[in-house]
Amino acid sequence: MKRLIALLLALLPLPAAAQGPGYGAALAQRWCMACHIVEPAPKTASANGIPSFSAIAAKPTTNAEQLKAYLSTGHTRMPDFSLSNRERQALVDYILSLR
Repeated sequence: MKRLIALLLALLPLPAAAQGPGYGAALAQRWCMACHIVEPAPKTASANGIPSFSAIAAKPTTNAEQLKAYLSTGHTRMPDFSLSNRERQALVDYILSLR
């Protein structure tokens, strides 16, 4: 059911789903779930040592500015993909919604 909802959200035109955690969840399903557990999960869950989005959100140091900075720079463990400001903000909103 969650995958169906994510698929439907991904098929919506961008202006209709432009902001917020719902759009961020769809982006996470499309781009991040190959490595991360992106659905709400136990705060300690990881996949092969890669933290879940819930675990990232649960860190006391996690905040919007820190996430935006992390998503704006290339990292050896993350694929190099370009995010628009809107997409970056939507992913940040989704991750923080998992607190």
